[in-house]
Amino acid sequence: MPMYLVTHRWAEEETLDAMKEAADFFSQLSTLPREIEFLASYNTSFGSYTMWRASNKEALEKIMEGFPTFKKNAEIVEIVQSYPPTVEYTVRIWKMMLALAKK
Repeated sequence: MPMYLVTHRWAEEETLDAMKEAADFFSQLSTLPREIEFLASYNTSFGSYTMWRASNKEALEKIMEGFPTFKKNAEIVEIVQSYPPTVEYTVRIWKMMLALAKK
């Protein structure tokens, strides 16, 4: 299942709303759909980063519907672990090399 990094940004005046949404979200973790796995969350001075495994980007967008502060300026990017190398990383490198070889 693909892995995603989501950058959540919010204005300073939205911090209390973001905290409330975070409390609501973490209270509902056990109800996530089967095709979504929450991996980690990291806080910053401007928002947070969250890491997920999900069947697709749209599934993550759908669960953020109930969390408008987190969704408003969210950027979802598919990521692949590069160290230690995973099978997904190795396959991605091979595909990159093949694409370069065709040029």
